[in-house]
Amino acid sequence: MDWIALKHALLSHLPVATGLLLPWALIASQRPGRGIRPWWTVARYLGWAGLLGTLCAFVSGFATGRFLALIPPHRLLPALPHGPGPEALLIRHALWGLGSLVVGVGATWAMNRSRKDHESLGFLALLLGLTWCAALLVVGEGGYRLAHGSTRAVAPMTAAVALPAPRPDADPEGHLPIRALDYGSLEAIHPEPVKSPAHGGRWIRAWVSPDAAPAYRAGQPLPPGALVVLSSTEDRWGRPGVEAGPLFALEMTASGPSLTLYWARIPMDRRPDFGGESRVYWRGQDVHLEACRTCHAEGIADPAQRSRWRAKRAVAAE
Repeated sequence: MDWIALKHALLSHLPVATGLLLPWALIASQRPGRGIRPWWTVARYLGWAGLLGTLCAFVSGFATGRFLALIPPHRLLPALPHGPGPEALLIRHALWGLGSLVVGVGATWAMNRSRKDHESLGFLALLLGLTWCAALLVVGEGGYRLAHGSTRAVAPMTAAVALPAPRPDADPEGHLPIRALDYGSLEAIHPEPVKSPAHGGRWIRAWVSPDAAPAYRAGQPLPPGALVVLSSTEDRWGRPGVEAGPLFALEMTASGPSLTLYWARIPMDRRPDFGGESRVYWRGQDVHLEACRTCHAEGIADPAQRSRWRAKRAVAAE
């Protein structure tokens, strides 16, 4: 099931190709007379290939929705959205996909009706075939927008107005955790990764701003402005793997510790744990950080709970 879910983007290319190529064969096969039969063969071949591709894309899309927790276990389609946004685009994509499958069955039947050698495929095959192709292209365009995270906002045509200047107090880290991403410029606490059960069993290294490094090592309260970043790597067979994990950041502010979790690209097998998201950026008072705030209410956690579990070194054979 997971393999099928991961192949949805690949399988969806065949229906889109059918939507681009089939209209030419359908139009060419409308001319009655001798020599029309080869165009029948082309149209029928593209019809069967498109129908098979649409069925495979629909099944793999359903598997992807279940795999990413976008379709609840008791439903066959995503839940109806409460407003515009990616959820509305997802449900439209699913409904158009289902509709294209139904129309495709009718179009394939119309193209494969019994015809004499000098007859065209007929107006019914042309009508259903072109409708099917249009639906396939709409589904493909919606899938592209979903895959690339873009939705179009429709706004009324109005006269040009001056855009307000950005506020001077705008958050410079509103889109990316800039300081946490530059953790390599901080002072490394761990000479090599250690496994941390408190952080999902991942292998971590701690990086601390130089002025706060002595306090961190001694387990003392961190000074204001101190920044601590944990870079992590996913576990693989009891050792640090090749898949990068999230960045955990803690910054001491005047009002207390401010926490951040940033994961630029979540592996497919871990996305169900994050609501199906491919990228997360949680910070401040985000509800997802409640467990983190409990452990770091005073800043750094109890030094006695720090992990010292290092990967075993391979011993060379003599």
